[in-house]
Amino acid sequence: MLITEPEGWIPVAVGIARDPMGRLLVGQRPACKDYPGKWEFPGGKLESGESVYKALVREFREELGLEITRAEPAFVVRHHYPDRSVELNVWRVIDFLGKATGLEDQVVCWVAPRELAGLDFLDGNQTLVERVIGEAER
Repeated sequence: MLITEPEGWIPVAVGIARDPMGRLLVGQRPACKDYPGKWEFPGGKLESGESVYKALVREFREELGLEITRAEPAFVVRHHYPDRSVELNVWRVIDFLGKATGLEDQVVCWVAPRELAGLDFLDGNQTLVERVIGEAER
């Protein structure tokens, strides 16, 4: 079941995961989903009664085959699309187990922060990209 906040915002859990070389995990939306071909940070909508952390753990397991063992909240970004408004609850994924695999027909890859600007991200992820690049440059 899809949850919307009283103001109509759809809460979404988003994870920023880094590998030991400092690269970030991103995925490209498959042809069968809205906004096909666009890049995004992994995550997904919260289900009924689910916390952001539990949604993040579930989405990483279902979409990527990764088990999050430690994560912390980072920041929240809101974005209006023509057909919906999303509240992206961004978490830093600190520790995880497994090898990232696109289990829902999406392309997944690890990229250096400086390479993010060259990918065609979802509009709602642009603020995340800018923030992650800014943090990496400090």
